[in-house]
Amino acid sequence: MRTRAEWTSRLLSFLRIVVGFMFMQHGTEKLWAFPSGRVDHNFMTLRGMAGPIEVIGGLLMILGLFTRPTAFILCGEMAVAYFNTWAPRGFWPINNGGEGSVVYCFAFLWLTTAGAGAWSLDHLRREGRQMAVIASWESETRSILRIVLSFVFSLHGYRALFGFFPAPARARIARLALDALPPAVGYFEIAAGALLLLGLFTEPVALLVAIEAVAAYLYAAAPKGFWTLRNGGEEAMIYFLVFLYIASTGPGPWSLDRLRQIRKRPQGTPVSP
Repeated sequence: MRTRAEWTSRLLSFLRIVVGFMFMQHGTEKLWAFPSGRVDHNFMTLRGMAGPIEVIGGLLMILGLFTRPTAFILCGEMAVAYFNTWAPRGFWPINNGGEGSVVYCFAFLWLTTAGAGAWSLDHLRREGRQMAVIASWESETRSILRIVLSFVFSLHGYRALFGFFPAPARARIARLALDALPPAVGYFEIAAGALLLLGLFTEPVALLVAIEAVAAYLYAAAPKGFWTLRNGGEEAMIYFLVFLYIASTGPGPWSLDRLRQIRKRPQGTPVSP
């Protein structure tokens, strides 16, 4: 019988593998125009330099090899990409074109502390104790990940219901899967985003968000093709994976659920991360 920790470790591995596979596509399009895109071999520019980083980094994430340092580098790359390319176009990531960079950036920040999980080369080679301090910050970075992604996710609801944050024109890229759902879903996105931002009723709400995200992917993105880089489902898939993981592990320490747990526990009982 698998313990909850074992299942969680495998879920972490699954998340890491899928995110690494999707991320690597950004590099293959720059180096070889695959699955499509503009080749850029000018390695002295930020875009050209990003190609090898994304291919090598994505491959290491898939293998689960040197996961923490690789995730840290990729987090930095996404931060640079956001502030260099997307932020000058506007404040809101949902309509400046940078939503993908934001969700990748904070996912990699969290993976820097979470590590690779059970299905990885890092697990086989048994990382040294020097990573223990970094790993001890996992619950805090999970809280940061939850807060940022729930906020950005909720913006899709405001777009659907009130027309805020018009979608940017994205050449050769399909409409985002979340925006293809009926407008009434926006009520759920706003309410769920607020609850997850506060960390209130986190596990059931995160599970519902994960279900919506994968439903959006299957309904709107998958019929347009396999490659997430072009079918509009990349963000939806990351939301699905992250919130499914949060539904199984909890909100982290910076949450109202944690405060409720502390108040209800008997004196001297430890609180789970």
